Amino acid sequence: MVSSICNISSRPDYFKAKGEAARILNEFGLLEPPVNPADIAQQLGVRVMFVGFTPEYDSISGFYDFDDETIYVNKNEFPLRQTFTIAHELGHKLLHTEWAKSSDYQVLLRGDNNGDDPIEMEANSFAANLLVPRFMLDKYWKELSPEHLSALFAVSVPVIRYRISFEYGA
Repeated sequence: MVSSICNISSRPDYFKAKGEAARILNEFGLLEPPVNPADIAQQLGVRVMFVGFTPEYDSISGFYDFDDETIYVNKNEFPLRQTFTIAHELGHKLLHTEWAKSSDYQVLLRGDNNGDDPIEMEANSFAANLLVPRFMLDKYWKELSPEHLSALFAVSVPVIRYRISFEYGA
C-alpha cells in the first residue's frame, strides 16, 4: 500500500538516480575527481556525523535521519567505505523523502539481504554515479589501473571495477 501512496516501484529507477547525481554535479560545478559527498551534503544543509554504533548495530554503515537532516556514518568503517556511505545516504535524501516519511522506512543492517531492495539499489546507483560519473571516468579508465583510479576518485577498487564494468562492459 505504501508503494502506491509514495510512488515506490518494485524496480529501481536507475535513470532517475543517474539524473539526480548529474544534476548535483552540475549544480556544484564538479568536473574533476575526487567528488567529496560530505562537502555536497554540507552545502545542501545536511550535517555529517561520524559516530560509533552499539555492538549489535555495528554492521550498519550509516543512515540518514530525515528529521534532523543528518547523515550518521559508522566511524569504524574504512574511509573509502565512509565516502560511499555518505553518497548513498545523500541519495536517500534526494531520491526517497516520501519513503522516509512512510512506515516502511527502516535502517537496514548489512546482512539484511537488502541488495535487491529497489530503494537501496537506487541509492547505490546515485552514489556510484556521483562519485565516479562516466564523464570523469571517460578521461582516465583506459590509462590508469583500477588501483590508481581508486586513489584518484577516492573510492574503493570494487566501486571502480563495478563502474568500468557497468559503463564499458570491460
